[in-house]
Order: sequence, then structure tokens, then C-alpha cells
Amino acid sequence: MLNKKAQTRMPSSFGGLVQYYSDYKSKITIKPRTVIILGIILVIVVVGIKAVFG
Repeated sequence: MLNKKAQTRMPSSFGGLVQYYSDYKSKITIKPRTVIILGIILVIVVVGIKAVFG
């Protein structure tokens, strides 16, 4: 006979939560270093444009 813990059931929906799988492989891979460098370059460009055009 099963105990009470084994008889409990999970709800049929996850309440809007999305489940992500760890075995997903993207076709596009970007290193975190690249994202940080591009962010810094973007900040420099925006500050430069604001300095030139006021």
C-alpha cells in the first residue's frame, strides 16, 4: 500500500510558469564576454552621440 506522500498528485497546470529544458541547443551561441563588450560599446556610442548633438 502507498503512503500519503506517494499518493499526492501535482496540479495539471503549472500556473503560467514556463518549463525550460536543459538539453536545448541554440543555433546561435554568444559568449557572455561578447555581450558585455557590445554593451560597453553601445554605452560609449550613446554617450558620444549625446556629447556631439547635445
